[in-house]
Amino acid sequence: MRYAFLIVCMLLYGMLCMKAVYADEMPVDVIIINTSIPTPMIKALSSITQDAVKEAFVECKQLVPADAESFISMTGVQSPGDIVGKAHLYGVSLLVYMRVFLVGPVYYCELSFKPLDDTVPFKDETVIVQGTIAKNIPLKAKREIIKRHQNVLHCSIKTKVDAYTYVINAGQWHGLTEKTYTLLNGKQCTVNVVRRYTALVQLDGDYTAGDMLAINSTVCKEELLESVTAMIHENVASQRSGKDLLQGDSDSKRAIEGCCVVNPFGNILLPGYGAFLATHYLGFTHTEPRWQGVYASAAAVIMQLGLVPALGKGKVNFFPWIQDRDKTDAQYRLHMYLWATLPITYTVAFFDQLAYAYEKQRYLPPFFANKDITAVLVSAIVPGGGLFYKGNRLWGYGYWLSECTLGGLLAYDWQSGNQHILLGMLSGIKLIELFHAWLATPAFTMYTYELSHNTTPINVGMSSFGRELCFYAYFYKNY
Repeated sequence: MRYAFLIVCMLLYGMLCMKAVYADEMPVDVIIINTSIPTPMIKALSSITQDAVKEAFVECKQLVPADAESFISMTGVQSPGDIVGKAHLYGVSLLVYMRVFLVGPVYYCELSFKPLDDTVPFKDETVIVQGTIAKNIPLKAKREIIKRHQNVLHCSIKTKVDAYTYVINAGQWHGLTEKTYTLLNGKQCTVNVVRRYTALVQLDGDYTAGDMLAINSTVCKEELLESVTAMIHENVASQRSGKDLLQGDSDSKRAIEGCCVVNPFGNILLPGYGAFLATHYLGFTHTEPRWQGVYASAAAVIMQLGLVPALGKGKVNFFPWIQDRDKTDAQYRLHMYLWATLPITYTVAFFDQLAYAYEKQRYLPPFFANKDITAVLVSAIVPGGGLFYKGNRLWGYGYWLSECTLGGLLAYDWQSGNQHILLGMLSGIKLIELFHAWLATPAFTMYTYELSHNTTPINVGMSSFGRELCFYAYFYKNY
């Protein structure tokens, strides 16, 4: 009897589906209306962006999208202007107006959401994304669509078959399979038969046509957002990579030469300023030094060279490898340490000038596609190096000063009994630095701008003011 009942239900379900072919087989929940000016460049970018917006709805598996052209073809609407009036007749829940335009070197995409149904999670709002990299505009528009979805699939009862069997307006397209789901109210929903956009289900409780059901979404919104953001990052890293600056047979070889050969010798001749001159070896032109870094590194070099002679009141030998009777064992160890860490000071000065040059020239350091791993490796070699690599110069200086200072105290007090405490503190700060280098967000303005979510709407035009015709331009930014 049970199987006979199921067969009867399936037959009834098939008959119901045949009565409303469009509603079951070709539903349209969202219409995407492209209002971009059809110039050749904008037309191509807006077409790609429209596909990305449609793809966002498809990947979220909640609202079935269609572009305006497809909707007109399916329904026989005479023109795009008639879509709004006809949308309710075909069960459309949301209109998305999309406009791509260019202002100077910056591309913009304006998305206006017009909900026609209270059940959709979209608000009546307009959002604008922007960037100087054209390939990122479709991805940013896609991300805004995904952000506005919920991790809940809202569907409704289409038809009541009997006391426990219903047809709902969600199916394979929405990710449903023939299994039991738990609704948000705690009740069970067993999917017996699933079609493309509808399913035959058994429910605990009595429902009527039009009642809403809330099921946990079959896709994870956070994973989709992470994937899109990763693609945006890859585009930024490839389009703005400082790798293009490094001329020669090998960019990695030239970067190592600049850091380990050109910069140390430049700093020996011109402490601090030599680090700035070394940046030209990597291809930077028309740059200026960051004078705060020049002064700080020059002062550090002078301190490392003159600290022990100053402690010895000028009586100890200037060179650390010479142990005389006026130089104590602690001063000797400190003297050796200070001279041995001069290359680190030169490297920190070089990293500081590089970070400043990358910021001013709107480039990113080489190997930025793997920025977190690279930052950790650089920090493992040079104190604060990973933070300089990500453009966080102040943090870089903080780790360098704290670690080098503790290292100097450790060398000076090595036989005082406090060496274990100092060594533990130094190790702890180093571990914190490595974690910080991995987790830190790059501080380059160009990078944060290209990855930004919202919005810098710009309005330009002409209007009458009294008897005069005035030109106006204004913008606002959402934070």
